[in-house]
Amino acid sequence: MLAAAIALVAARVTASPNVSLDDPVYDELDQRELAGALPVFRGGLAPLTEARIHELASDAPALPAGWWLRPIARAALRIDAVHETARGYSTTARPRDVAGLLALSCEGQEGRPCGNGLGLAAELDTAAGYGAWLAGAARLRARTGRDAYATGLDVDRAYVLAELGPIAAEIGRDVLVLGPASHTQVGWSSNPPPLDQIRLSGTRPLAVAPWLGVNAVYALGRLAAPQSYPGNLVSIARAQLDLGDRVELGAMQLLQLGGDGAPGFGVRDFVLEHVRRRDASAGATDSSNRRVGLDVAVRIAAFGGTRLSYQLMFEDLRSQLGDALRYDADHVAGVATRWLTVEWQRTGRRAYEHVPRVTGFTSGGRIVGDPLGPAAQAVFVAARLPVRCSVVLPWAEVAQLASDAYTFGDGPIVRTSSGPGELRFRVGARVRVPLGELALEPEVVLEDVERESFVAGARRINAVLRGLLVWRPSARLEATGAR
Repeated sequence: MLAAAIALVAARVTASPNVSLDDPVYDELDQRELAGALPVFRGGLAPLTEARIHELASDAPALPAGWWLRPIARAALRIDAVHETARGYSTTARPRDVAGLLALSCEGQEGRPCGNGLGLAAELDTAAGYGAWLAGAARLRARTGRDAYATGLDVDRAYVLAELGPIAAEIGRDVLVLGPASHTQVGWSSNPPPLDQIRLSGTRPLAVAPWLGVNAVYALGRLAAPQSYPGNLVSIARAQLDLGDRVELGAMQLLQLGGDGAPGFGVRDFVLEHVRRRDASAGATDSSNRRVGLDVAVRIAAFGGTRLSYQLMFEDLRSQLGDALRYDADHVAGVATRWLTVEWQRTGRRAYEHVPRVTGFTSGGRIVGDPLGPAAQAVFVAARLPVRCSVVLPWAEVAQLASDAYTFGDGPIVRTSSGPGELRFRVGARVRVPLGELALEPEVVLEDVERESFVAGARRINAVLRGLLVWRPSARLEATGAR
């Protein structure tokens, strides 16, 4: 019955704003998918639109027939109190060709202000559109504080989205997450700021057979400063197959090219660069920086609903496949149930690095994928504990970052030096408390860093205390039946 209702609503043409990634509806729908009450539904892409989310829930109200306006679609107040010593991915003991800071308070924050200090920020989302054809949305952020939290006003996102049958087109500044529903995405995650982009995607996985769904995403965006070549572009392509409502198979390519001072491209060369590198010299004429990956997620009935997932992302393709898998690739393996998530990951020895684009695969100083950066190995465990009307989300992580150096020529990859490792022990907890149209989400995180910056005896204790109060007015489309 649920599948028939979804198919009936999916036949309509709809357009609506994207739902913020912090909305609890994602967790609610994910719980239903794990329990087998929903088919796999993300298509490897987030955020989802309100219309798409409410295809997956019962009693979804119809959009107005004419012009509509939502002056306040979401309002949020954030407080950050952070005691943290961030370090660059590039250190004196282990220089690297990648920009940005390794900072616990910045991870997965969609580019929000972060770091040591005290910050206060207010976010306001507005949306408008015309019937079921067109929708636009914007988020403004006013912020103040001390240390890393400067006073300012940001246009955090502003985009227009239209859906015509099975195709969605979006232009503007918006957040983007690609890959399976897991804690870590090594392709494109919620770690970088919203991307200035033009994007085409499926409005939902397209059923080409009773047992086969297909979805594809293509985005062309401008990476935020700092960049070695200011204004350089990122071309993102992803395709996914959904098999039998249980299995997701994905493939992705990220291509960084162009920018002020970089070799130029005509239309023909731009298209061909996606299937071959015009110049792989790693010098002044080098044409692009590429990351290529595959992923799979499988839902099984064990333990009341379990998702097994695996992600593989290569920093570059090379003939020595064994060396590439061992040294030059990112791996993420995860197991998720309705109450427990366990994940192991290991990033390549030069993940996100590149020469001559020595700021690496970053946007706004944030790595576009795994925030731990190069040469990291980690085990992450998280629980989901319903307590009365709230949900408690405790977690713990142990990460080790290596300082060994390697040669990456045309032949085998060889380790040239060994160095100490940096250890990070992390524990945290977040509580989601619904208060009618309001939601309160306090969070606390502690981190013990041993051999900080690969220096023997160096130790840091970092702490993050964060409070989030969100108002989602009842005038918005409400998800029902997802609990």
